[in-house]
Amino acid sequence: MGAKAGAWLNRALSVLAVLSSVVLVAELPWIASWGKLAIFATALVLGGAVAFKQIPAFDPLGRIRWRLPPRKGRGCAITFDDGPSADTPRVLEILALHRVKATFFVLSTNARRHPNILRRIAHEGHTVAVHGTTHAKIHGATEAAIEQELSTAIRELSELGVSPARLYRPPHGLKNSATFRVARRLGLGIWAWSRGIWDTDRPDPDVLVNRATRFACSRMVLLLHDGRGNEEEPDIEPMLAALPRILDGLRRRGFDFVTLDRA
Repeated sequence: MGAKAGAWLNRALSVLAVLSSVVLVAELPWIASWGKLAIFATALVLGGAVAFKQIPAFDPLGRIRWRLPPRKGRGCAITFDDGPSADTPRVLEILALHRVKATFFVLSTNARRHPNILRRIAHEGHTVAVHGTTHAKIHGATEAAIEQELSTAIRELSELGVSPARLYRPPHGLKNSATFRVARRLGLGIWAWSRGIWDTDRPDPDVLVNRATRFACSRMVLLLHDGRGNEEEPDIEPMLAALPRILDGLRRRGFDFVTLDRA
C-alpha cells in the first residue's frame, strides 16, 4: 500500500532526528575539530541508512527506478499494487474504455484467490509484475526470507498461468541491502514510484483526482491500488470513482501511457 501522510512524516522526522542530534553534539565546545568531523561523518552514514530503508525511491547507488526514462512527449505509467481483488475487473473495464495499459504489481496470495482475474490482466495486454507472496514488510527480513518470499511469488504466478515481468516493487517501498542481492539473483528490477495518492485511506474521489493530476509531470510513475494488502474483500470504491477522471485529466494534459516493462 502507498505510504500515508503520517508515515512519510515519521520517515522524515527519523532522518532529521538523527542529523539534529549529531549536530547538537558537535556544537559542544570541548569536542575537537577532528571529533566534529567524525560526528558529521557518522551523521551522514546514520541518516543515509535510515533514508535508505524508509524512503522508497532513495538508493545512493541508483539501483531503484522511480520514474520513466527521458522520452519524447509526456509519458506516464499507471501502476496498481496489492491485487488482484474481486474489483480488479472494474479497473480493467475503465482502462479498456480509456485505451490505457497499466502495470499490476500483484501478490501471489491474492492471485491464488482470483486466478481468472490474474489471467485476464495479462490477456488484456497489461503487465503483471511481482509485489510478493504476502504484503509483509521486508526491510527487516533476512536474505533467505526475502528470497523465499519472491521466489514463491514468481513460482505461484507461473503455476497460475502468468509468467510475471521481471519487475519487483517491495511492499510499502521498504527495502534493505539483502533485497538488492536477492533481486539480482532472480533477475528482478526494483521499481518505486514518483507519485502516490494514498488511495488506500479511501478519501473522497475528488481528493484522489487532485492528488494525481495536480502538478503532474512527465515521466511520472503513479501508484494506485486495486487491493489493500492481504485483505480478502478490500474496499477500493474511491479509487474506482476517481480513476476515469484521473485518466481523462492526464490525457487532456498531453500524457501518453506506458507499462514499466516497455519504459
